Amino acid sequence: MRPKHLTIPPLTPTPAPMKIVFVGNVGSGKTTAIASLSESPMLGTEVRATEQDALHRKPTTTVGVEYGTTHIHNTKLHLYGTPGQRRFDFMASIACQGAIGMIVMIDNAHPQPLAEMAYFLQRHGDYLKNHPAVVAITHYDDNTTQTYLIEYHRYLREHGISCPVMRLDARERPQVRRVVEKLYAEIVSRRAANR
Repeated sequence: MRPKHLTIPPLTPTPAPMKIVFVGNVGSGKTTAIASLSESPMLGTEVRATEQDALHRKPTTTVGVEYGTTHIHNTKLHLYGTPGQRRFDFMASIACQGAIGMIVMIDNAHPQPLAEMAYFLQRHGDYLKNHPAVVAITHYDDNTTQTYLIEYHRYLREHGISCPVMRLDARERPQVRRVVEKLYAEIVSRRAANR
């Protein structure tokens, strides 16, 4: 009699992939952040900008959903970026379907950065009631409005929103990775609390 071949399962199963979405105002660096971090070529939807709010920082703007991938702690993350122009708000709602967390990116050089953050937090309020988020403040050194991290923290606290706020240079891969790792930790923590 021949011995039967046994299949030994791995000691730790491969974690299921996760989807996270990047939202935020025009010029906050969503495309740059995904391109900086993605381990695969990013699929983008940049076209020549024609609207004034898009032109203040760059000659192109996002008009569709962008996509990249990375791995955090052996978990594959699908990264979806959304347009910042208000006329494309519906795309963020589509991109949020099935997403496990959100990074809200705000351009601190905008004339009213707190109003921009308020808009995106309200726009995605239903999603944020049930999912973790990180607020990432970009262009921090271009701060002509004297808006500092403490103001962002204060706004969140006053509105009963609990999420980390971090500075981010979207061009710097280690900084983008740190923000995504923070979101990943928030996701894991929330899952553990819900068990």
